[in-house]
Formats: sequence, structure tokens, C-alpha cells
Amino acid sequence: MVLLIGVLVAVRTLAPDRGPMLRELVREETIRVDPRTELARGSGYAVTLGSYIENLHSLSLRQRMFNAEGFYWLEWPREVQELLEKQGITALQLVELTNQVNSSSAQIQADTPTPVARPGDRFYQLFRYSASFYIPVVDLKRSPFERLVLPILFEVVPDAFARQNKNVVLVHDGDPRSSQIGAYATINGYDIEDVRFVSSSHSYGTDWGMGQGDLDYSRLAAEVVMRSDLFSSFVTWILPLLIVMLIVLLAPSLVGELGDVRLAIPSTALLTLIFLQQSYKAELPSLSYLTFLDCLYAYSYIVSLVLFVLFLWGTNVYSEASEQERTGALRRINRMDRVFQLTACAGFVLIAIWAWLA
Repeated sequence: MVLLIGVLVAVRTLAPDRGPMLRELVREETIRVDPRTELARGSGYAVTLGSYIENLHSLSLRQRMFNAEGFYWLEWPREVQELLEKQGITALQLVELTNQVNSSSAQIQADTPTPVARPGDRFYQLFRYSASFYIPVVDLKRSPFERLVLPILFEVVPDAFARQNKNVVLVHDGDPRSSQIGAYATINGYDIEDVRFVSSSHSYGTDWGMGQGDLDYSRLAAEVVMRSDLFSSFVTWILPLLIVMLIVLLAPSLVGELGDVRLAIPSTALLTLIFLQQSYKAELPSLSYLTFLDCLYAYSYIVSLVLFVLFLWGTNVYSEASEQERTGALRRINRMDRVFQLTACAGFVLIAIWAWLA
């Protein structure tokens, strides 16, 4: 049993890392920055962006998508307004939602046809959006107790406003009196932990064939951080596995004479475990790593297989023993059964700790 645990740990630890190969091919880069520091280092123009997420729904981890409705608003100085007029673009074309998908069904429209003049020679415009969004990064290593980050990425679009040119920088409207998320922006099975805004500089790693070099664009991400409900996840996914494994670990308590009954338990448990894991994996995307629950299932498969071999050995030992030898044979079988139970229980705890911390 200890050897099999070691094999399981070694396979996961020594699995090939394909990250370096991918990093050689992909030159796209996103670097977190402090927008006010960026502006202080050189010339540039600050565009204030605020966001209100009204609704979240239709989360699909398998497709790595979710739907959102809400508002965002921009406020900019006259210098930026003059640049917009010079470029012949509107405020709606200044910023795009870069992780939006299915653009044909998305709706993004301005609340007013033209920007509204604000005090201090500034301009303001409110926009409403309803769209599907892609989740760039999904970390499911601790699934089913996962922590999800659902982002809405706002990014400056025109090349003329890139960091190397006019350097238009998105700055979050950090008014503490403003709500950032609505009462209906909830997803069943998850609790909202935080709503945060992350500023970054985004480079695509290409000049689009224009010979102008690799440009950096200001990006502001509105991120909703959500955690799966612990009790619901435990009851739905962990409890059935524990019940099956409890039956498996109690099976050696049956007397050695009941060979046929003992042999039926691990094989039935294997089929049940396969069904449970397939139901679990049906809700997840294809992953290049094992989740926390996958590790528990893998160990449970090993335990069930070893138990079947142990029962097979015990049945043969008891059947081949003579009448005088059967008492001794039962003592040997019972001793091996107790060793198996203690080792399997300890291994389950160790695998759970290792899978959680890995």
C-alpha cells in the first residue's frame, strides 16, 4: 500500500511540464502596474473608469464562460476629448471588453448619444453592457473547494492611445460610497468573497504587421472573487466518496469464510467510484492536472484493487487449507486484514493532505 502511494505521488510530481514550450511560442504579456505611478513617471492622460456589475449568471466551468450585465462609465479630460475628435472615434471605441465572447449577441450601448460635460473641463459617459465573458485562468487544483475569479477586462483599444504613443491610462474610480456589485450578482453554489480592480499593462507580443513595434495598452480588470460553498461541496462530492470508502474499509471485518461476499465488495465499489468520478468530471473542463478530488478517487481505486487482491489471496488460502489448518489460516487472514485497514486509513489521510497542499 505504501509503495502504491509512492507511485501515485511520483507520477504527479514527475509529470512533464509543458509550460516552457508554451512560453517560447507565446509572447503576449500582462504586467500588473500602479496606474498613478505610471502617470507620474512620464507624460500621459488618465481616464477614470467605474464599474457596476448588476447580474451574474450562466457560469459554465466546462466552457470557461459566464454571462454578466451591468454598467461602466468613463470620465476623461479635455486633452483626451480632443484626441478622440482628432482620431474620429467615440468614447465607446476608446475602451473594449477584451474577454467578451459571442460578440454578435452582446449588447454595449451608451446611455447618452454624446458625452456629458463635467466640472473641471472634463467629460463623462455611461455605458450599459450585456455579454458573455471568457474566464482566462481557472484554478481547479482544490476542486470541489475551488476559488474562482470572474473577470471583466476593460482595455484601451486605439494604437494612438497606447503606452508608447499618447499613453492613455485607465484609473479605477475608487469612490468608497459607490456600490460595485448588485444584489442579484450571485451564482448558485458560490459565495462572493470580494470585488477588486486590478490595473495592468497588456502587450500582445505582435505589431499586427504594421511595423510599429510591440505596443502596450492600459487594462483594468473588474474581478469578482467567488468561493464554492464548503458544506454544499462536501455533501455533494466528498460525502458519497467517503461512504463508499467506509464500506470498503469495513469489508475486511467480515469473517474469512465468506470469500464470495468479500470478493463482491471491492469490485462493486470500483464501479461505483468510476460512476461518481465521471459525474464529477462532467462539470469540469479538460485539465492537464489532477484536482484534489481526483487524487482521492485515484487513491480509492488503488485501495479497492488492493483489497480485491487481498480477498482473492485470503479466499485461496482458506480454500486450500485442510480442516486442521483452517484456524491458523483464518488468523493469518485476519492479521492481514487489520494491517490493510490501518494502512489504508492512514494513507487516505496522507493523500488528502498532500493533494491539498500540492
